[in-house]
Formats: sequence, C-alpha cells, structure tokens
Amino acid sequence: MRQLITIIITALLAWLASYSFAWWMVAVIPFLIAVVWQQRAGWAFVNGFISIGLLWLYLILRMDNANEQLLSNRMAQLFGLGYPPFTAVNILLGALIGGLGGWSGASMWKLFKQKGQA
Repeated sequence: MRQLITIIITALLAWLASYSFAWWMVAVIPFLIAVVWQQRAGWAFVNGFISIGLLWLYLILRMDNANEQLLSNRMAQLFGLGYPPFTAVNILLGALIGGLGGWSGASMWKLFKQKGQA
C-alpha cells in the first residue's frame, strides 16, 4: 500500500512541477521522495520508474489528442519509426529518468546514513 501511495504522490508532484519548472524535474521529484521517505534503492527505482512512466504516458496521450498526433507523427518519421514505437521510446526514457532519480536519492540517503553512523 505504501508503494502505491508513493507512486501516486510522486506522479502528482512531478505533474505539478512540470507546470513551473523544466522537464528534468521528473528526476528531482523521485530523488526527493526517496530521500524524504528513506526508501531502499530497488523500491526507489521501481517507484520512480512506474510513477514517471505513467505520468509521461498520460501527458503524451493528452497532448497528442489535442493536435491529432501531428507533431508526434512528424517526429517519428524523422527517427524512422512509427507512432507507437516512438511513443513507447519516449515513455521508456521518461520512466528511466524517474527511476534513476529515485535510485540516486536512495543511494544518497544511504550514504549519509552510513556517514552518520561512522
């Protein structure tokens, strides 16, 4: 249950941050969540991966519906891909960025925890 709450909170905070800050906040939010909630590295990666992946899926589909996939289809043609693989690659990249942000946060928390015990 805690993992589901973490995923929802991470996605909501990243979504809110995307209105005021740059795209790379999708790495900072899972980082901060992992530090504040003192997550283990594996769970921090999974939580960041799933939350940001689902967020980018939602945002991509919402924006593509607004313009009938014109821009995405043109970008996919530039890369020699179809629309579905291009969308999947974008979602995977976002999910990896979120997962690595969470993993980095958990690793930093673990590092400072070990330094405090020494």
